[in-house]
Amino acid sequence: MNEEQELRDRLAAVDVPPSRIELDALVRAGRRRAFRRRSVQGVGGVALATALLLAVPSILTRAGAQPAAGLADASADPTATVEATASAEPTASPAATAPDGRCTMMELPVPGGMRDVTADAVDPAGRYVVGNSVVGQDFRPVLWTDGQPQALPVPGQSVQVTAVNSGGIAVGLVENGPQEEYVFRYEKGGYTRLRTPPGNWHVYPSPAINAAGDVVINAEPRGNSGGKDSIVLLWKAGSTTAVKLRLPDGANAYDITDDGTIVGAMYRNGVGIAAYAWDQQGKGRKLRAPAGETGAAYAAAGDWATGGLWPSRSTAVWNIRTGEVTDLATEGPGQSVNAAGWVVTNGVLVRDGAAVDLSVPSGQAGFASAVSDTGLVVGQARSSDSNDHQNLGPRVWRC
Repeated sequence: MNEEQELRDRLAAVDVPPSRIELDALVRAGRRRAFRRRSVQGVGGVALATALLLAVPSILTRAGAQPAAGLADASADPTATVEATASAEPTASPAATAPDGRCTMMELPVPGGMRDVTADAVDPAGRYVVGNSVVGQDFRPVLWTDGQPQALPVPGQSVQVTAVNSGGIAVGLVENGPQEEYVFRYEKGGYTRLRTPPGNWHVYPSPAINAAGDVVINAEPRGNSGGKDSIVLLWKAGSTTAVKLRLPDGANAYDITDDGTIVGAMYRNGVGIAAYAWDQQGKGRKLRAPAGETGAAYAAAGDWATGGLWPSRSTAVWNIRTGEVTDLATEGPGQSVNAAGWVVTNGVLVRDGAAVDLSVPSGQAGFASAVSDTGLVVGQARSSDSNDHQNLGPRVWRC
């Protein structure tokens, strides 16, 4: 069994609400497969392993807009729940599929000399795909435009690209040893370093970008853990100066929609207590969870957000306009969602509540990472006839 699957299995055994340490480790394991910068201990005596949560893209809208109408203001009460006014069941728009209902696969070409390449994120229109290869303990970024690969420059020891918008603007993280890391924007062939406020900050887990080019990520003072004294940073499109968002203590952001809505979770003493959506003025709306469950939202597109429910360890999808939740009854947190409510969770595409077969040759398995609004799924093919699930290269599926 490979490292990623082992870590996922260990995480699936955890029956406590998701901790902020878990989320940081979950994503960072995808950024540095051969190297771990911190060991993670669980909350309530349960050991939480580092594991993989693939980066997710954001979707088109207007940056900085107020939250959608019909959402209650929960800024004064972090436990206030949005009352649902409409059904939250996602309805997918029609998309071309193979005659047998499966998604048809295409290989993505790889730049010469690159190995162990994955496709990790896609823009909403399905034109741009970003991914990474591994050199020793470090990452090397790749950008595909209309299926044509480009090995991006490497301005640091390890450079990982994590998201791309419909304008082809990519974001990610540069690491130069254990004491230097920063968020970058890649646009028109050049990198721009996005500056954090004065001080020594650890940014986590990975930056998200919307159609306008707004970028969001969390930061905590270096040396802290579990989100202690963390803040949420926003770089407006074209800016290199971060704005500290006025979100409640314990708020962590994981994605930004095109109308500027921030989605994530509230944490108390490092433990997740609820999934949330906020506007950029700090007004929040708690996203519902089934009785006895705790939610955390990790990705958003249009009216939809996805994440996880605990202790069931199930995939959740929310209508962030109403706050209503749908439990997909699938294993693991949702990692990507499109504007039609299709969800990628634990390498599986879920459409209209059912898992979709990603077509691959015999002896292989398809592993999904993200899905566009056009139904393009990106990920990788893996060997299915061995215990190591070897990466066979980046793939896309038309669904």
